[in-house]
Amino acid sequence: MTPLRQLLRLWPRQIGNQCLLMLGAGALLGWFAPAHVQWLQPLATVFLQASQIVVMPFLICELIVGFGRLTPGSLGQLARRGGLILLALWLAASVLVIALPQFLPPLVTSEFYHAGLFEVQQPRDLLATYLPDSIFTALADDNFPAVVLFSCVLGILLQGLEDRDQLLRPLAVMRDVFKRLNKLVVRLIPFGIFALIAINVARFDGGQLIRIQGFFVLCLISFVVLTLLGTASILYLTPLPLHTLWQIVKGPLALTASSANLLIALPMLVSNLQEQLPAALELDASDRQVQEMGEELAPLVSLGFSLPTLGQVASLMFIPFSAWYVDRSLDPQTTAQMLLGAIPATVSGLKAVVKQELINLGLPLDLQQLVYINGEWLYRFDKVLGLEGLVVLAVLAYALGVGSWRPLPLRALGSLAAAVAITGALGWGSRLSLAAALAGRYHNDDRLLALSSTRTGQKPLERTTPWPPEPVNLKAIQSRGVLRVGLQDDALPWAYRNASGNLVGFDVDLLKSLAKNLGVQLELRLGTLKSLEAELNRNQLDLVAGGIQNTPNRAIHHELSRSYQSVNLALVVADARVRELQGGEQAAVARPITLAVEDDSLISYGLEAQIAKSLGDQRQRARVTLVPIESSQVFFSPEGQRRFDGLLVPAEAGAGLAVLHPQTSLITPFGRELSSELVWMVGGRDSGFRRYLNGWLTREISLGRIQELFKYWILLKP
Repeated sequence: MTPLRQLLRLWPRQIGNQCLLMLGAGALLGWFAPAHVQWLQPLATVFLQASQIVVMPFLICELIVGFGRLTPGSLGQLARRGGLILLALWLAASVLVIALPQFLPPLVTSEFYHAGLFEVQQPRDLLATYLPDSIFTALADDNFPAVVLFSCVLGILLQGLEDRDQLLRPLAVMRDVFKRLNKLVVRLIPFGIFALIAINVARFDGGQLIRIQGFFVLCLISFVVLTLLGTASILYLTPLPLHTLWQIVKGPLALTASSANLLIALPMLVSNLQEQLPAALELDASDRQVQEMGEELAPLVSLGFSLPTLGQVASLMFIPFSAWYVDRSLDPQTTAQMLLGAIPATVSGLKAVVKQELINLGLPLDLQQLVYINGEWLYRFDKVLGLEGLVVLAVLAYALGVGSWRPLPLRALGSLAAAVAITGALGWGSRLSLAAALAGRYHNDDRLLALSSTRTGQKPLERTTPWPPEPVNLKAIQSRGVLRVGLQDDALPWAYRNASGNLVGFDVDLLKSLAKNLGVQLELRLGTLKSLEAELNRNQLDLVAGGIQNTPNRAIHHELSRSYQSVNLALVVADARVRELQGGEQAAVARPITLAVEDDSLISYGLEAQIAKSLGDQRQRARVTLVPIESSQVFFSPEGQRRFDGLLVPAEAGAGLAVLHPQTSLITPFGRELSSELVWMVGGRDSGFRRYLNGWLTREISLGRIQELFKYWILLKP
């Protein structure tokens, strides 16, 4: 026998075993040879596309035929059985969402700037989700809840027609055709799993896991407990053996875990249930009731998928985790109230629900980036638990329908007690281990202060005394060989001192490039904005930089360069005041709001009015007062924290300030409505020097060098 034949004989015959084998093989390839998995991407893409093409038409036919053949009485029984089981699943997941975050230890953290801060969240509209403008739009958008509802309604309406078989017969034939087509796709499943798991393991980032290990621990505990409860409910309420349950689940489980797509596993799950349950429960396959219950499995599973699943409810644990992440843990009552509104909305997508609830609870919206960081395994957690919930729903409802309900109450209660004990033991153990692991783990401030210049050339010299007045023009600067620049002190991330004591920042790097292009030495002088403006007027400086915003008052008194970077005003506030000032579904702040402003040229009646409108509601505007301060350190002092409600600052700078002061948070209640432009103030009245600066800045922008500085100093990306 040839080696190839011997190898083929080792290939498992059952699709579930094939999936498990390829799951392990793909994980090994992705872990030990991550550089060689990209060639699997076309296979993964073909597999996912082929699977999704088959699923939707198959389930449409399955739902219409399944509901159309039901007798009117059986439909009500199906709804009652499935509804009670579904509510029990939601309750089990909700209890864990409320209880498990209470085990989390204290944590200090703050996040860097990211574009998601300004995403506008559209109000959730469950009506539009289930009732779109057109069923064809729902099909094109993969709106599964709408397609399921439409198919179910068609099937139910068919029940009252005398000649319904004229439509049901061809639909049944189409369903069988799609079943056969699905069997062809099933042959690809082990290889698709191999490709998907290899690619995802290769992309795994261990650093991200450490960063959010608290959420990982919560999900792991809830997965263990819910899996235990689901398995026990089947074993101790029905006569289904454990090995048969595993035969039903293992194929869809491997497919769902590898693809993070529960939808494409539904046909396999329904097929496994229809094939395995009658024999395992020792039922007569020719019995009409058994046949009818088999026909009900597809509609039941599809309905369970279109409604909030066990995994979606459990994934809402991200909300209380987010509150803990910013040291503002939610009490159990607040979490329970959140779940009442969030559970029905999960059908519109986890990201949308998370963002809306962050707003409603007054949590920083930048926490939403953790959804993206955790996406690779978070969605698998959601889908795998969703699959387990559908299995519990289908098996228990089927057993009730065929009279195979065999409860063992003592064992069921024992399993419940064991689940409670496991939850408590794992919860306290994780609290102690997380407290030890996360102690001293906050290093974002160190990371920010460790940044150094990205530009080559001579190191800028620092000057502590003013320069003597000299002409400010291009020829004079090149003749003296020095570019005299005043830098606004305390202007993170545009100009600040790093951990080594060196002056660094966005503007410092940009000025180094300018000096290099002029062929002169860059000399810097730190000072307050007012003192630097005075020296600029006396021709003691050539330029003033450091996050200078273009304002009408500034343009009247000083020559300005062209803008080189857009910024958006936001607020840095103490963590305890985030909910009050961020907005959401609560009323406007009734008391006066006092905001500190480091750049007093920003203060105007128009700006106060805009801020008051943003912080108010439809009934009334907030009462806002803008107060100038000498530096941001005034706001962060104990007295400043008592006096001021927030610091008005560009979001691009405020994110870094919140990182250095992790007991504060950056919030963006104005969105992008209060935008501004950064400029340099130019000394003298030499038009040639201004034209040179503007032309040079235009070239830097067009070559992408400004964007490079933005990524490095603000996004902290290499």
